[in-house]
Parts: sequence; C-alpha cells; structure tokens
Amino acid sequence: MRPPDLTVQVVNYRTLDYLGDCLGSLIAALAATPASSRIAVLDNGSGDDLAGVAAEFAGAVDFHEVDENRGFGAGHNVLAARNDSPMICMVNPDVVATHTAVFARLLDALGDPGVAVAGPLLRTTAGEPQRFDHGELRGVRARVALGAGHAHWQPRTRRAEVAWVSGAFLLVRRAAFEAAGGFDEGFFLYKEEEDLCLRIRRAGGRVLYCPDVEARHVGSVVARRDPAQLEASVARFQAKHHGGSQRRIYDAVYRHLTRRI
Repeated sequence: MRPPDLTVQVVNYRTLDYLGDCLGSLIAALAATPASSRIAVLDNGSGDDLAGVAAEFAGAVDFHEVDENRGFGAGHNVLAARNDSPMICMVNPDVVATHTAVFARLLDALGDPGVAVAGPLLRTTAGEPQRFDHGELRGVRARVALGAGHAHWQPRTRRAEVAWVSGAFLLVRRAAFEAAGGFDEGFFLYKEEEDLCLRIRRAGGRVLYCPDVEARHVGSVVARRDPAQLEASVARFQAKHHGGSQRRIYDAVYRHLTRRI
C-alpha cells in the first residue's frame, strides 16, 4: 500500500486542552491540498487521557504513545520512524492552522528540489508576528547571532531563504531528515530545529520561510520557558557547531551588538 504523500506529526505532552482545536484545523487545511495525507499524534509519556480526542477524530488521526518523555525531538523521531511519507510536517499542539492553504503553499515551496525545509509565518494569539518563527541567515547580525548560538529575527512579507524555521510548524523532506539523522535527541528542549536545519543546510538543502501563509501559535505551551534548559541547549549547540576560541569571539560580539539594540 502506497504511503500518504504527507504525514503531519503532533507530539502531545500535557497539552490536551489545545489538541482538539489543533487537529480540527489541520484536518480542514489538509482537505484543501491535493496531496494525500495522514495525521499522527504521539502522547509523549504525558499521562494525558486522550481517549476522548481519539474518539472524536477516529479514522482521521492515528494515535501512538510512549511511556517516557524523552523530549520534543525524540518524540518526532518516534513518529517519523512509524510512517513512510516522503514529506513530514511537525506541528505543535498549541498551533491552529488559520490559513487552509498552509499545507498547499508549503508543499509548493518544496516543489523546488533544492528546498528541503519550509515553514510559515507564526502569529501570536494577539495577532502579532512571533519573533521566534525563523532565524535570519544573511547579514552581520544574523551571522553573529548564529555563531553565538542565538538567532536574529526580522519581519518579512516575502519568501526568503533562512537559517531555520520554527519546529512549531516545520515541513521537511523525509530524505533530508533521514540523511541528517533526524533530530538530535541530546536537545531535550530548545535549539533542536535550529540544529536540524543547520545540518540539512550543510548537506546542501535550503530552508525557506514562507510568510505568504500563516498559522496561530500560542507559544510556551509545549516548551514552557525554562532558562536553565535554554542555557544548556545553547551551550550544547555552540559546543557542537563552533570551536572554543571561535565561540568566545561570537559571544563577545553578540553581547556588544545586543547591548546596542
């Protein structure tokens, strides 16, 4: 049996209050694209009772579970290993696909064989662009921020090649995902999509930010702000991708630039 063209993956960890709205919006958006598709939900050892949601979306959504929460990236790796779709889209459960064209346009972006990853503009519940929906790739500030393990964001209205797009809504070619080794499970929270996109870019794939289509993202629900965990993830990202002396230079320049903003 031929696998669906696209599997949309949702990892649940104590986000039951958001899951129904998310799944309903995804089903509506997927109906607006000619690609065959499936939605897969993983309960990441959360203890949530998903029986009601599973009954509501029976036949439209596949539900999986694991006993232990090993993090966002590990959860998506589990789901990716359980489907064969050539396209995979990671979506957070606190996301609502407000544009029914979101999948059609992101898939269109990957119609360019050089593009391996695409993501939409994310808006807050207040309607403002979310300042962590992508990281800029070009320019001095972007290069310094990336070298320091951080990111430089700027508003965009047209599609642009970027360093990374948010894992809250990230479409990726399976071939590129698997060639990169999937998510690095050493990142429990934060930086995992930045690390994945960097490895994909180093292998020759491009990452495209598509602000011509959007979704609403509550934010800080799947990954509630944890300064200690964020610091650990930044340190891991720096150690993995930048040498000691290079890292210290980037850190010093980044601190100088951010003090001036």
